Amino acid sequence: MIYHVTVTSGLQAVAKLARLSPLVAVIEAPVGKAERVALRQVDRYPSIGQSHVTRTALRHAQVPAVQMVILPPTDGLVHLLLLSNLVPPESREIWRDGLDPADPLIWRHYELVTTESGRISWRLRASARVHYRQRLARLITGRGRLSPSGTPYQLDSPSARRQVLRLAEHLGRYPGLSGIRADIYSLAQYSTKVWKSTRPDDPYPVWPFMPYLPFLSPRTAPLADLCPHVPSPLPQELSHE
Repeated sequence: MIYHVTVTSGLQAVAKLARLSPLVAVIEAPVGKAERVALRQVDRYPSIGQSHVTRTALRHAQVPAVQMVILPPTDGLVHLLLLSNLVPPESREIWRDGLDPADPLIWRHYELVTTESGRISWRLRASARVHYRQRLARLITGRGRLSPSGTPYQLDSPSARRQVLRLAEHLGRYPGLSGIRADIYSLAQYSTKVWKSTRPDDPYPVWPFMPYLPFLSPRTAPLADLCPHVPSPLPQELSHE
């Protein structure tokens, strides 16, 4: 059994499979038990171990064709995603439409989405988008930060510009998937709008261009390699990996 060792590899694998297999079941397993749980799914859903040609034939015959993506561990847990075109009969898992805009598949700080162009991608989850908008507003306007006198504390323009560009650099380290790039572009526009309304006499920070991420070869490793150690928890600051 293999797992994706990077966030980007896992995200791209899920987006690729979700086009034909939008139904998703999420299974959590401790790192030390992940391989055993994964093998149990292969035994329960034999199509996981079958060839692409066989799974295509199953879909054409309107038979469930289950596939599995094992994502990098988070806080000592491994998430195994089962994706299928149909809900397998007598399945014990809870299946749902991972592309439902009202209740999308969420993993870490990302949510699965169908873009306006019809492409399946990932974007920043709603809570992350709100977090970064609020942070930009605080950096530029001072709202939410009070001085000792009780008035909003506003950074001088050079300091605010440095802080905004530092945040833009941080956001630029997210995977450059189309949905995420659209969110970063929207945050850049919001930053410019707030800056112009708050500091009209000072030039606004120009965000760096975020390159498009092409589809990369999967980066995987044996799931058994995870057993000897459990990764430390994610830091408090939103993490990309």
